[in-house]
Amino acid sequence: MTVRSRARYLGPGREGFELEADLIRVLANPKRLMIVDLLGRGPSTVTEIAESLRLSLQNTSQHLRVMKDRGIVRAHRDGREVRYAVTSPVISESCRLVREALLAGARTRAPPLGWEGRPAREEGSRRATEPNRGARAIPVMG
Repeated sequence: MTVRSRARYLGPGREGFELEADLIRVLANPKRLMIVDLLGRGPSTVTEIAESLRLSLQNTSQHLRVMKDRGIVRAHRDGREVRYAVTSPVISESCRLVREALLAGARTRAPPLGWEGRPAREEGSRRATEPNRGARAIPVMG
């Protein structure tokens, strides 16, 4: 039997965790993570980012604005162009490390579970295309 120490937690204060949670909330969007990854390789303009990630200019600008407001990226005017960059290489590197850990874990895991708690079947199987006869409709409030 393991006895846990009742020593007081001496990690970062609550403020540090609040800042981290805010950063994670902002980055909890695949498009923003792709932008951070791209900017981790070097500064880019909105047009370059949009073309590289196949996003609209408007959508790219909105994501950049949110991340700029939170201090994740910064803008630098270079003549007529505005170039965006991550404020710290640690941000893009941490995202890369988390992504690598998740992908490595996904490769070693068992197949995903289906609705009934059994391994999901191949897409072309009869079971995958049958309606779930025991399923109940979820009422829509309106």
